[in-house]
Amino acid sequence: MASLLPSDEEEEDVASYNSGEHSGYLISNMEQFRVDAGFTDITIEVESRQFDCHKFIYTGKVSITALIVEDLFAQAHIFQIQTLVNLCVDFFQKNMKEHNCLSALTLGDIHAHRKLYLYAKNFSCQHFQSLVQDEDLYKLSGECIVDLLKDRRLECENEELVFETAVKWLEFDITARKSQRYKVLEMVKFPMMRKTFLIDVVAKSTHVMNDDRGRELLDDGILFHTIPARRHQLPLYQITPRLNMPFSEVAILLGGRLADGLSNEVECFVADTNEFFNLKQLPFKKRNEFSVCTIGNEIYVSGGLRSSEFWKYDPTFDTWLRGPNLIHARRRHGMSAVDDTIFILGGFDEDNVLATVEYWDIDSNRWEEGGPLNQPVENMGYVAFGKSIYLFGGKNNDEVVTNCVQCYDTLTKTCTTLTCDLPANDMCLSAVVFNSYIYVVGLEGVFRFSPDRDNWDILPDMSCARDFVSLAVLDEKLYALGGRRRGAKDNLYTELIECYDPETNFWHKAGTMQVPMYSYGCVRIFLSKNLPVTRGDFPAQSR
Repeated sequence: MASLLPSDEEEEDVASYNSGEHSGYLISNMEQFRVDAGFTDITIEVESRQFDCHKFIYTGKVSITALIVEDLFAQAHIFQIQTLVNLCVDFFQKNMKEHNCLSALTLGDIHAHRKLYLYAKNFSCQHFQSLVQDEDLYKLSGECIVDLLKDRRLECENEELVFETAVKWLEFDITARKSQRYKVLEMVKFPMMRKTFLIDVVAKSTHVMNDDRGRELLDDGILFHTIPARRHQLPLYQITPRLNMPFSEVAILLGGRLADGLSNEVECFVADTNEFFNLKQLPFKKRNEFSVCTIGNEIYVSGGLRSSEFWKYDPTFDTWLRGPNLIHARRRHGMSAVDDTIFILGGFDEDNVLATVEYWDIDSNRWEEGGPLNQPVENMGYVAFGKSIYLFGGKNNDEVVTNCVQCYDTLTKTCTTLTCDLPANDMCLSAVVFNSYIYVVGLEGVFRFSPDRDNWDILPDMSCARDFVSLAVLDEKLYALGGRRRGAKDNLYTELIECYDPETNFWHKAGTMQVPMYSYGCVRIFLSKNLPVTRGDFPAQSR
């Protein structure tokens, strides 16, 4: 363990402790401990006779220095002298440096002292880039290294450094740590590493390739780069960037409706900083009820009122590009990407609710007809999962709001109606993939669907029931932004932002938007922090 002693150029700090209350108590009780050999920490031998003794704390007075603080903290913690424990922790905090933060972290870990542990961990995260050269980093316990590497605040040049640190920790004592390979490697965000590094370095690591789960992590990392449309289906921890990375995960809200009419704005919400800022406006006249999806970080927009237009937004250049028109003009439709193909499903053409499906392929750059849905539907929830697109509820041609769940197979271009109906008849729904589940939100509640088991869970309601809510998965939580309020005569639209944490199964208020509204499209992408936009002009109100 590294020493807490100050370097030659640093002035040693001293903290004093003097407790008359403890003095008499300690003298009598320590003597009894000595007689009973209880909690002794040293044995003195004199002429073949042995005496069990204590090193510290016989008078209730002590001067805390770097030389003794580690032992003093341990003894004070054992004897539950809380005031002295607190003084030691204060001393650690005041004198925390790169050369001793790992020692403090280890002490906090060994003695289960949460305050010291968290302070040292926070300091270690801030200075991780330098600590990778410190041997003490590779002496940390398995639980401690995992807790450190998984922290989003870890200050590192790139995720490749985290991978190299994890491997070095394993190899520091490979015999004892071999069984912890996956537990440690899982803390590395494989998709956040460069594709070339994954192929040239990670794929050649025996630590990864000799473990089925390690190979799965590698496969996920490569898939992230090679098939961007599947990113939302990867484990959320893996695709949630660390805070110091050169890009942020953001929710993009496109257009929408406000109290005084339609909006053409494209707003970006950053949950990490709780701020909004604008990107380039939609490239067409104000229009309602278009649909949106993504392939990687590129955003695609289709249709809308009396429109067959098809557009792509490139966030790298903050530019909109026009694509080939849809075969059928439509609005209130579903739009999802599966691999390199975008599918348009159902909707309304001003005369009828549609069952037609069409799809666009990146390579051919043209639209083709797909097999129809089983039931015409508009204003349904929709999302791609695996090779299928799920459609939830919506309104049919008889203007009946349904609880039907349709599953469109993008390989065979066929549709199946599932027997596991949505728990409520509902429309104007929003749906997102969250790890291995699909979350569906609407006026009638919040529901979680398992495609693997074809069953539903009913989750807690938001504090404000609403439809047309903008859903986005950020920081491994579900954010619900804006929407149209249930049964409201006045203040029809809401500015409320709520956040759901599946670990606590609880919604909490996360702020408010600048104006009450609902958006016609909401997607999650990674956006460069160097994009030439003005940030911070539209901060969300405090949480």
